[in-house]
Amino acid sequence: MLGDDERWPNEPTEPGEPEQLGDLEDLGPDVPEVDVPTPPDPSANEVPSDLARDFWKLVATFNVALFALALGPMLIVFRGELVNGGAVFLLGAGFFAYGYQRYRTVRARHDDGDDRDADEADHADDGTRDQNG
Repeated sequence: MLGDDERWPNEPTEPGEPEQLGDLEDLGPDVPEVDVPTPPDPSANEVPSDLARDFWKLVATFNVALFALALGPMLIVFRGELVNGGAVFLLGAGFFAYGYQRYRTVRARHDDGDDRDADEADHADDGTRDQNG
């Protein structure tokens, strides 16, 4: 064991004393100042209530479809339940088809013409625009 006269040069005199490191704030990089913008007013982005209701119905439909499409093959592969797994998979495919058809119906009902103008501009270059408009 080392005696009192054999201490290292940077070792503190008392075992519990903290080392003198100086000012710790100078050790790291400077922290930048950031101006946090105010969030936009949600009332300015009002969505029609029927569109919001249709949106959440479609979210629920596609969630069920995705769950069933994933669960069906897992039942077949991991548990060997061909009938139940196949039925769950087909149920998911049916929900997906229904959701897609419903999505197209909702989009056609709530379309205000903005997408149609952009679609016409896309087809104007390649000459595939429909003659009826």
